[in-house]
Amino acid sequence: MARQAAKKRQTTEAHDEKRNEILRHCAALFDRVGYHKASMQMLADEVGLGKPTLYHYFPSKNAILFAMHDAHMSALLAGLDGEGESDDPLDRLRAACIDILRQIAEHPGYVRAFMDHYEDLEGKMRDHIRTQRNAYLQRMRGIIEQGIANGHFRQCDPGLTTLGFLGMCNWAYKWYPPLAKRRPPEDVADAICQPFFEGLSLKNH
Repeated sequence: MARQAAKKRQTTEAHDEKRNEILRHCAALFDRVGYHKASMQMLADEVGLGKPTLYHYFPSKNAILFAMHDAHMSALLAGLDGEGESDDPLDRLRAACIDILRQIAEHPGYVRAFMDHYEDLEGKMRDHIRTQRNAYLQRMRGIIEQGIANGHFRQCDPGLTTLGFLGMCNWAYKWYPPLAKRRPPEDVADAICQPFFEGLSLKNH
């Protein structure tokens, strides 16, 4: 019984590893030719698989796009879960910015697909990603609201401030990938967050 469980786990791990490899190749193709111009045959060729084998892992191009969205949002939500016990909302915002920049540095194709092609998701896939995005947005807003409540931040509109902060961080997908090898996420997060934090912090007013 234990041997069967171990074999099943190894098979599952190998399957997941292959899916991740496929996603990396597909993200690269989306970057080169665009999501709408990429066909399943082109994606299969990019990965080095026959089209029937690609269909075994992903039933459609939209399923590939969904998997990229899901991987990105799952990583960001997990980052919020692992942000530590700090009560300082600035530390928590900085950690969230670092997580976004790390995703951009390590998976630029996923992030570009996430930013540019959310509207191309369909049905339950889109509903699932919308739920994840809303959950992330509400948790980030909660950090801002906590900062206001405990006197770290000045009074502000928490919803718009959250959107402004995430817009600043997410827009880095346009310019950060070429810099990623020279400027680590922590360094860039400090550089772009400092002016925002200085405006937000109550002690500066």
